[in-house]
Amino acid sequence: MAIRVANAPISWGIMEHVELPADYTSGRVLDEIKAAGYSGTELGPYGFLPAEPAMLRSELEKRSLTLCSAFVDIELGNAAAHPDGLAFVARSARLISDAGARLLILSDKIMPDRNATAGRRNDANQLSWSESEWQAAATAIREVIAQCKEVGLRVAFHHHAGSHVETPEEVDRLFSLFPADELGLCLDTGHYVYCGGDTVAFLEKQVSRVWCVHLKDVYERKAAEARSGRMNFHEAVRHGIFAPLGQGSINFPKIVALLQEGHFDGWVVVEADVLPGGAGADAPLANAIAGREYLRLLGV
Repeated sequence: MAIRVANAPISWGIMEHVELPADYTSGRVLDEIKAAGYSGTELGPYGFLPAEPAMLRSELEKRSLTLCSAFVDIELGNAAAHPDGLAFVARSARLISDAGARLLILSDKIMPDRNATAGRRNDANQLSWSESEWQAAATAIREVIAQCKEVGLRVAFHHHAGSHVETPEEVDRLFSLFPADELGLCLDTGHYVYCGGDTVAFLEKQVSRVWCVHLKDVYERKAAEARSGRMNFHEAVRHGIFAPLGQGSINFPKIVALLQEGHFDGWVVVEADVLPGGAGADAPLANAIAGREYLRLLGV
């Protein structure tokens, strides 16, 4: 059993559905992930890294990096959006499988109504999917699992602030619909805490369900300000709710211990969601280096 450590383009402000920072080319981001001491990376938004498998493999191999996964978000609760969303999943799955990854991370797409209540557990739960939307989402997820299985990928679901699977209640509802060996969890420590969850308590009960981890820290004071200010997810990110690893309120020594005790065998991805011009966006390399050093202190 081994914990492998990656970073991801999002730590450099490379996020889905937002304008990308011009200063950070794909080559520079990969160089800095390697320089910071990581052995793997996520894909980032489709097209940020090369979308041709041989070219992508070449860029990774020259830096001795492994592609651990890709984050893919589609509109799960809306059946009318499924054809386009599933086509995007299929394209992404083929690319990352050809480039050596064995896991696809699936998420519900952030939509305006839920984005407006991001991080506010009670308000968010009032806007949960209807029964028919839950069924539509489950149907789409089953199709994603089938598509990924064809190209040798497993699927882990990422609960995401501002999406329809955000709160602890929604995470529990989703995982009640799938056998434990069919759908794993990509546990994002920062998102789970920001959206009202207790990461340590979750791992104590369900560590075996966790197939990958996004290690993300939270400044609780900043998070409280974002909630009270009714900020959407992107506003909260710019406000600086996410901290460099080990500098916020999350108990990572306990989290690492629970992963080790639970025989976790997979990738942990050090992340700090940042956006260009927002808090934390000015020092991604320094933060990545500090995060890797912090994990070494914890024996990872």
